[in-house]
Amino acid sequence: MKISNEEKEKIIKKQNLIYRQKVSKNKKNILKSIKKEIKTTSKKIYWKFFFYFLYFYKSFVFFILNKKITSKKISILIPTRERVVKFTRFVDSIIKNTWNLERCEILVLIDKDDPEKNKYFDLFEELKKKMDIKIYTENLKTHAIRNNFLAKKSSGEIIFPANDDMIFLTKDWDNLLDLEFSKNFENKPFCVWVNSGNKYPYLFCHFPIINRVWYEALGYVGCELFNFWYLDTWICDLAKRSNQFIFSNKIKFKEFNAQANKDELDNTYLRNIADNKMGKDIEIWENSVSERIKDANKLKNTI
Repeated sequence: MKISNEEKEKIIKKQNLIYRQKVSKNKKNILKSIKKEIKTTSKKIYWKFFFYFLYFYKSFVFFILNKKITSKKISILIPTRERVVKFTRFVDSIIKNTWNLERCEILVLIDKDDPEKNKYFDLFEELKKKMDIKIYTENLKTHAIRNNFLAKKSSGEIIFPANDDMIFLTKDWDNLLDLEFSKNFENKPFCVWVNSGNKYPYLFCHFPIINRVWYEALGYVGCELFNFWYLDTWICDLAKRSNQFIFSNKIKFKEFNAQANKDELDNTYLRNIADNKMGKDIEIWENSVSERIKDANKLKNTI
């Protein structure tokens, strides 16, 4: 079938239009990517500078005021399920790297229907000979609710919501933590960010540690809006909004992330990613800015 010149022109015009639309779309995408990269880079530079400035400032004030380092009781909160092996690895790292184990209390929560419950109990009987460990069995819905339950049972001046898939790397980490918390005024909420292996540690911390004043000002450790994630992200966001924090590069922990390490995949992790919990929590996070601003203001205004 022969195509007329008129039809050829129409085809060429249509192809040119499609090409121009693609070029325009690509230009917009490139421009959008450039704007996003500029915004992200600016954010990284700002927070890196701010973190180092804040650390220098608080350290300088601590030195000028000749403040003393005070030793504080540390409450480590650790919900766990079907992870006796990982929990053992976690506790062993505490025993190995803690300067004064006697001033640490380990508060553990396991589910009543945990298949490994008896294994946990056998392990706890041995651990009680070495440390102050308290065990609770409850069926609670989310990670935040579990941590808040344990926080209510705690008695430490420092509250550390930990994970059973992490380990302590720094020798005498508790002494260093005393130093950092001593740079804060006793009656003010405070959060210490540690080195958890992030590429950009001044943007986010996996294991932010808070004082009791922080906990009492808010009435919680983890925000209970979420299905599972965002406990640490929420704490970090409030810390940055309120400026009630410090980053300690010397205190190091390691997380054995199942997303990056297939050997760490287990039933607990797979259960947590089921039913699109992550997607639901992302949506909750995006719609909870006003709540974070309100709670950050509570921290700012605590006397």
